[in-house]
Amino acid sequence: MPYIVNEQEENRAIVRKYRELLTVVYPKTDKDERKAIRKAFVLATNAHNGVRRKSGEPYIYHPIAVAMICCKEMNLGATSVICALLHDVVEDTDYTLENMRDMFGDLVAEIIDGLTKIEDLVFDNNMSIQAENFKKIFLSMSKDVRVILIKLADRLHNMRTLDSMPPEKQLKIASETSYFYVPFAHRLGLYTIKSELEDYAMKYTNPTEYYAIAERLKGTEEERTHLIEEFVKPIKENLEANGIHAEISSRTKSIYSIHQKIIRKNVNFEDIYDIFAVRFVFDSPIEEEFEICWKIYKIVCLLYQTNPSRDRNFLTHPKANGYQSLHLTAMSKAGKWVEVQIRSKRMDEIAEKGLAAHYKYKEDGTDDSDVDARLEDWLLKTREILMSKDSDALDFLNEVRLNLGLKEVYVFTPKGEMKTLPAGSTVLDLAYALHTNLGDHCIGAKVNYNIVPLNKVLENGDQVEIITSKRQTPKSEWVEFVRTSKAKRSIRDFLRAELRNAASQDDQHAGTKNADSQTPKEIAEFKRKVSGEIANKTIDELIDEQLKTTPSAFMLDGDYEKIKYVVATCCNPIPGDQVVGFQVADNKIVVHQTSCPHAIEQMSKFGNRIIKTKWRKGQDVAFLSGIRLSGFDRKGMIKEIIDVVTSQLDLNIRSLNIETKNNVFTGTLMLYIQSVRALTNLIESLRSIDSLEKVERIGYDA
Repeated sequence: MPYIVNEQEENRAIVRKYRELLTVVYPKTDKDERKAIRKAFVLATNAHNGVRRKSGEPYIYHPIAVAMICCKEMNLGATSVICALLHDVVEDTDYTLENMRDMFGDLVAEIIDGLTKIEDLVFDNNMSIQAENFKKIFLSMSKDVRVILIKLADRLHNMRTLDSMPPEKQLKIASETSYFYVPFAHRLGLYTIKSELEDYAMKYTNPTEYYAIAERLKGTEEERTHLIEEFVKPIKENLEANGIHAEISSRTKSIYSIHQKIIRKNVNFEDIYDIFAVRFVFDSPIEEEFEICWKIYKIVCLLYQTNPSRDRNFLTHPKANGYQSLHLTAMSKAGKWVEVQIRSKRMDEIAEKGLAAHYKYKEDGTDDSDVDARLEDWLLKTREILMSKDSDALDFLNEVRLNLGLKEVYVFTPKGEMKTLPAGSTVLDLAYALHTNLGDHCIGAKVNYNIVPLNKVLENGDQVEIITSKRQTPKSEWVEFVRTSKAKRSIRDFLRAELRNAASQDDQHAGTKNADSQTPKEIAEFKRKVSGEIANKTIDELIDEQLKTTPSAFMLDGDYEKIKYVVATCCNPIPGDQVVGFQVADNKIVVHQTSCPHAIEQMSKFGNRIIKTKWRKGQDVAFLSGIRLSGFDRKGMIKEIIDVVTSQLDLNIRSLNIETKNNVFTGTLMLYIQSVRALTNLIESLRSIDSLEKVERIGYDA
């Protein structure tokens, strides 16, 4: 429904929204701070006067909403509210950074500068203005973390109002959100905001699955409510009998999390353990928190059967983002698993609002010595990446993103000191985490007293002793198996230095070559590995590969009908899938599913290459697609599968691979098909075959 302009009503709405902001701000500010906030509000209102968002609403609605998120949902103070109100003024109006400095001081000006996009540079096709803008944010964030917090608030409100944007903009913004902003929200402990950003991003990049899960949740809402009430009732009675007062709330797992678990665990919606969750939050002195947590845990265990393998103790081992809680999974009387989370109010505030919840900002900006140790440790790693030489903005972003790993592994040194690394980290990652010199000379390690190689992946609880040799130096192949940004950066820095030294020697001794020098071909390969192009192929390389193997099959609407298209082999879209095109060269476009991880990464970095794409109706072209099968083997099974495909549905099979072990078979069926509807019909027909337990479309080669 189009937005109808009513300026009188809009002015009343602006005042009402501002008063709502003041209601939240008031308890956290003094008189002078509130005066500065009013000054910022008046300036922003005048600066954006007459400007409207794509939805048609007055632009000032946006900065007020961002300020509200900062204060209410992130627990930030006056400086952040002022910067949120002014965050687009320098970028979108005639006001300058010096104007901000004169009116609000150096600190506000520096934060606003970090939030202002780069627009006055000329970029070629291989550079990413998105990456350059992110790098600018990180540079500012290394001085004041409020820059990224306000940017997260800005992005959250943009996602909440994304419906008014054109489809190609929705895909660009949603992809940026899932690729960059979600990991940042996680690292900063903003669980609620992280989950909301994930759901919104999925809504636009994978709408089919998003709405399918949303419908399933809506259809089971009444059942869930009844189940939780019955589950909680005896626990509540026992808590009161033991003198424990706890606030009880329930939640349903986010749509994105449900979808990820369905894919990762290869299970159905109904089989997800923690789709239901109940939280018990109590208030107590900090010294009594652990004791009360374990008392509640004991009460739940006495009332219900629990799954010990699902217990998670984040009390004594908090996550790197500060998250503390005690988790267990209990079987309800209705036969459904329920996740139980137990924590204090202090822990709950950190869990919901992140480390920002107890980050005591110095409003005068003199120092940040009171930043939580975990946050400061992460910021230190980011500063180290910023200090790295010879890396462009895209290299920088890739390294920072590695440093935002969502899952972690805890290992111990021989002296019992615990170290936290991203999940998937190797012995060499730990060596570099301890000291660059250890990494450069590492030849292996003793893990739990057993000798292991450099590329051994570490697991929770491993005790690791690094073994070194003076003869050892970094090798180019190391880059391909290390997980952490520090390890990758250190290896590349060493190799680049070696390459420069070799080049310098060649300049001095032109025409000579010793046994250790490299051929031009070897140097070219060496450079490719050093720059990370082998580990992270560019979109152009991926497309070049696809052009050799995939026939042109897609048509765009409008003026693009003469452009050639190729199907991305990483996701194999077929008619009916939501798709997006990328321009990779003159008159060449590659088409991905919008939910394809490769597409999401490229949209997050090269939004200027996005091409609006749709299927031509009524085209008589078959596309390669695949189905994964599993079930209990029996005589005649394969014949029935082939009959359904070829005889009943008249489809062309490219390959069928079946493996059987202990009477259980798994297999893949590759075939040519015209559309998603035809593929869905095939899957439904195959599911009717006796003993064929699971039939699903093959996902991405991610």
